[in-house]
Amino acid sequence: MITRNRTYRNKVASREYVPWPIEIRFCEPNTSTNQTKSPASLRYWFRAKGKLSDDQALHSRCVAAYTSDLIFLQVSMNPHREKGLKSSTVSLDHSMWFHRPFRADDWVLYVIYSPSAHGARGFVSGQMFTRNGELVASLTQEGLLRMARTAKSKL
Repeated sequence: MITRNRTYRNKVASREYVPWPIEIRFCEPNTSTNQTKSPASLRYWFRAKGKLSDDQALHSRCVAAYTSDLIFLQVSMNPHREKGLKSSTVSLDHSMWFHRPFRADDWVLYVIYSPSAHGARGFVSGQMFTRNGELVASLTQEGLLRMARTAKSKL
C-alpha cells in the first residue's frame, strides 16, 4: 500500500501530470543546461493560459507573482554551473512593485538580471513590460544558494 501511494504521488507531482497555467516563450534559444555556464540574465515572454476576468488582483498579484518566482533566483546560478553540480535555492526575500495595470492573459516580457552571486547568496532583479513597452512591474529577490544534499540510502 505504501509503495502504491508513493508511486501515485510521484506521478501527480511530475511535469507531465501537472499542467502549467502559464505559457512561456524564451527570447533566445536556450543552449544552457544545468551543466554549462551561461550569462546571469534571461528574457522570456509569458501569459496566462486562457482568458482571465478583468480583476487586476488576479492579473498582477496572482499571475505575475506566480510567474515571477518560477525561474527568477536560478538565473544567479547560471555563471557558476558545472558538470555534476546539483544546486538548491531558497528565497530569503522577494519584492514586487506594480507600476500600472496590465493583463496577464496578454504577452508580458520578463527581463531578469543577476548582478551578484557570492558567498552562498544570489541576488536577482527583474522588470515586466507589456507588448507596448510599458514597465508594469519591478522585482528583486535574494536567496540562499547551496549544493544540493544527496539522499543517503537506509538500505
